[in-house]
Parts: sequence; C-alpha cells; structure tokens
Amino acid sequence: MMQKKRRRWFFVQLLITLAFAVPSFVSSAEIVIKPGKFDHFNVSMPDRIIAGEEAMIKLQAVDAFNNVIANFGETEREFQISAPGSAVVKPSAFKASSFVKGSLTLSLIDKTAETVALTIREAGSPIPIVMKEVVVLPNKLNSFAVKEPRRAQAGEPFDIKIIAKDAFGNTVTEPIPGKNLNLIFKGNAEPKIDMPAIPDLKGGASTVTLVSQKAGTAQIEVKDLITGSTGISDKIEITSGPVSAFKIFAPKEVIAGEPFDLSIVAVDRFNNVVTNYATTGSGVTITTSGKLKPFPSTIPAYEFVNGQAKVDLRYDVAEDITLTVTETGKGPKGTTDTIRVVSPIPERYEVTVPESAVAGQKFKIKITVYNQLGHVIKNYNLVGPDVLLSTTGTGTLIPNKIPASEFVNGTTVVEVQYNKSEAFSIIASPAKTTTPSIPQPSPAVKKPAPAAVEKPQPKAPTACPPAKQPAKKAKKAKEGAVKKVEKKTAKVKTKTFEITNISLVESKKKSTVTVHIPNLDATVKYDVATETADGKKWIVLRIHPPASKVEKSLKFDSTFVGNVSVEEDEKDKDTVVIRIELLKPVKYHVEKEKNAISITLRQ
Repeated sequence: MMQKKRRRWFFVQLLITLAFAVPSFVSSAEIVIKPGKFDHFNVSMPDRIIAGEEAMIKLQAVDAFNNVIANFGETEREFQISAPGSAVVKPSAFKASSFVKGSLTLSLIDKTAETVALTIREAGSPIPIVMKEVVVLPNKLNSFAVKEPRRAQAGEPFDIKIIAKDAFGNTVTEPIPGKNLNLIFKGNAEPKIDMPAIPDLKGGASTVTLVSQKAGTAQIEVKDLITGSTGISDKIEITSGPVSAFKIFAPKEVIAGEPFDLSIVAVDRFNNVVTNYATTGSGVTITTSGKLKPFPSTIPAYEFVNGQAKVDLRYDVAEDITLTVTETGKGPKGTTDTIRVVSPIPERYEVTVPESAVAGQKFKIKITVYNQLGHVIKNYNLVGPDVLLSTTGTGTLIPNKIPASEFVNGTTVVEVQYNKSEAFSIIASPAKTTTPSIPQPSPAVKKPAPAAVEKPQPKAPTACPPAKQPAKKAKKAKEGAVKKVEKKTAKVKTKTFEITNISLVESKKKSTVTVHIPNLDATVKYDVATETADGKKWIVLRIHPPASKVEKSLKFDSTFVGNVSVEEDEKDKDTVVIRIELLKPVKYHVEKEKNAISITLRQ
C-alpha cells in the first residue's frame, strides 16, 4: 500500500513540476516589412536577339536585397538608357512614375549583327546603375554580295567572292551548300567557271575562279535555288591579251598609183581586238609580194585607234599582189588575199598655160593627168602612155609629144614654142589611145610619101613592095576611117547628147559650175584649159559631141564666176566650147559625174 501511495505522490509531484517548468505562448500584432531604398534595377532580357527583330527589356526597381519597390513610381527620379552602335531602345529616357508595381517594359531593336552594351544611368549622374550586354545575330539569308575585280585579262583566271547577306546587310554565317547556287553571266564577255564546282559558303563567304576568252564586259549574278535569294556584281572589264596577229581588210581590186583604204586590226590569240595597241605595240611594217614597196610601208603604233589603223595605201605597179603586215621587231603578222592592181585610165589632161607668149620663143606649160576617178595619176611616169599635144590654132606647136617618163607625181612642166601670132588653146591626149583632134602638118613627112607612090622603080624587084604597101595601107586606112564615120554616125543617130542646163552652187570658200548632160556616158569626151584674153582669165571647157540647148551668154550672181559663154567650135561643129570668166585667182577641179560635168573652184 505504501508503495502505491509513494508512486501516486511521485506522479503528482511530477505533474506539479512539469506544470511550472513549461512556459505559456502569446502571439503579437502583424508587422509589415517594407523594401529598403532604391538600389538598382533587375534587368530581364534575352542574351541573344535576331537582327531587325524587336526584343523586350523588363526593368524592376529593387533595393539592396533585391526586394521589388512596388511604390517606386511615387518617387520623382529620372533615368536614361543608352546603347552604342546601331541599337535603338524605346523609350531612351523614363521617369520613376512610369513604373507600375515596380516594373517597366522597354523595347530594343538592332539591325546590325553586333554586341550591344546597355547602360542605365540616373539623370545627371555619370555612374551607371546597370550595364548589360546582348548579342545581335544575323537574320536569315536574303541576298548575296559579289566582290569582283574591276579588270581581268582575256584567258587569265580571276576570282570573285560570294558573301551571304541578310535583309539588313549582315553576313549570314550559317553554311550554304555550293550545289544550291547558280551563276548567271551577263554582258558581251563569256566567263566560265574555272574549277570543278562552286565551293560551299562557310563563315558566310566562298571564292569562285572564273576565266573568259572573250573581251568585253561581264556581270555575274548569283542565285540560291532553295531560297530564291540573288545578288549581282558590278561590271568587270575583260581586256584583250597581248597582240598575237593582225587582220587586214583591203579591196579586191585597186588602181595602180591610186590610194585605197586599208584597215589593220591588232588581235590577241582569242581574236579579241587589242584596243590598247597604241600604247603597248611597236608599230607595223607592210610588205608586198610584188615588185615594189607600198606607200607608206610602216605604220607607227600611235596611229592605231582602239586597236585599228585606217591607212590610205598606194601601190604603183599594175600586178596581182598580197600584202603582209608584221609587227616591227616582233613575230605577229597578217596577210591579205590576192589584190588585183589595175592600170589607171587617163581620163582627162589639164593644161595650164601662161597669159601670153612670143611667136617662135619658148614658154612653159603645165600638164596634169587625171584618172577615171578624177584623181591625179601620181605614178603616171610608170603606167601612163606618152602625151600628144594638139592646138586649136593654125600654127605648129613644138614639141607635140611628151614622154610619160617626164611626169612627176602626175604633173609635168615642159617648154614649148608656137610659130603663129594668134590666140589658141593646147589640147593634151594619150598617144596610145587617142589621136590629136587637129592633125599637125609636117612638110618633111608629107613630101616623101607622094614621091614613093608616083615614082616607083619597077626594075628593082625589091622596090615594088614598098611602093604598093603604102597604097594598100592607105586604102585600108581610108576604109577603116569610113567605117568609123559610119559607126559614129550610127551612134549619133541612135543616141544624142544635149547640154540642157548650166547651174551654179556657191558658198564662201568654193563655187561649183555644173554642165548638165542627160544620158552622159563614156562616149562623151572633154578637156579643159585656161587662157587669157582682153585682160581677163578664162577656164575653157571643150565637150564633144553634145549640142547646146542653153543660152549663148549666161551671167551668175557669183564672187568667183563672171560671164559664161557657150558656142560651137568653129572647126568642129560637134564640139561645144564653154568659157567661164574668173573673177579671182582660184584652183579648179573638173569631174565627170552622172549626167553632168562639174567644175569646182576654190580660193
């Protein structure tokens, strides 16, 4: 029993002890802890953005313990945010009042692939509150930039660089397979890819080697077959290479002694014209397969314009030739096809005489010969016949024949004498093709001829043939003359020529008198000379066989030409003589044209 009481007492004591040992808890009123003062901004934004795309920047005003200051808008503080480079932040300045519950959202856009360091400062303070970097990456592929050389030489490889670009000009560094690219060549040059394939674009770029054998200009367009993106280069000038040969262009037929057009073109090994030959070449030498050298026989390099030289070349002998052009001191050359050089036809002889002379005394005359083109036959001494001289007077002109060898550059000055005191004109004609229009009497030749006919020597057998032979020749000559007259008469009957008009066209420096003859052809002959009468100088034009239908006396309003008279020749009714009075010293040129004969006068 005692133990039970003791135990009961122990528990009572224990409970009393525990009751006094455990304290009692009582809760206090709620305490609100506010953020401290503003310390910095927390910036929430991506580390990488895409060029041209807008990114959002979220700012939170916090204290030193990063507690958001919800009532930050109640302060009156101002801030500025800056971004170097091409980045644009909106707004770039803001007030604390713009914050809502301690937060503000800004926008950032940058079209340039770069790293941007954002800096936020309080207005008026140089110390930044926040600094944050963001990387701007290129956008997707939009086009290609093509870098090319300004010039390249035909046949020589050159490189172009292809660079992938986005819409803002940033280089797109993502790999692009070369097999997806297509090159399109524009211009008159013809470049080709000088490598097995277009290499892939790695790091945003690739280099392609091209070559063009044709000179000219070229543009290279690059196109991506997957995205359709394109790009084109500037113009590339493909220049010719060094001269390799010459191309020569010449007529198939020319007149001996008459200049003709010859074109010489310098070309490279690809037949491109060497346009800079004037500065890079050494000139050319021209040789022939014939007897003589051409004139000129050398052409300096500076006469080549854009790689071509145009030359007035002359060859003085009638024969078939080829021309060879060789670069001076070097190997390149070129040869023409066969050129036929034909003899010139003496179409007209121009005789210039003094105003007066004394009978029986020598005086000088000048004879100039013109070919079928109306040009002076400068090599007449090599290709022309001798020249016969006849007169319109009754006297004798000595000499009456001028050898062709006496002509120099198509002109000769000879001394002649005339035995009659009268006015007359001198007419020149080729000895081989035309006889003088007025035969020259020669007593020394005239007397022996009848003696040989009237007094033959029959006893001498050898004397008979010579006596008969002239008679036969005279008979044949007479028959031939009759036939010629008949033919001439027949021609006149079938085709007549008339001078229908004489006109004048004049400018300050020249005057042209035109004699109009319809149906003018080669049967109409003419010669021209000058004479002085009554103190006046005249040009005398004789035309055979046309008749005149114009007035006998004409007067033009001219500073070159005075009176013009038209009359028939007293001794040859089929010849019309036109005298043109000269009012001032002039040089004149007569030319046979279609349906007209023109006399051009120049001071």
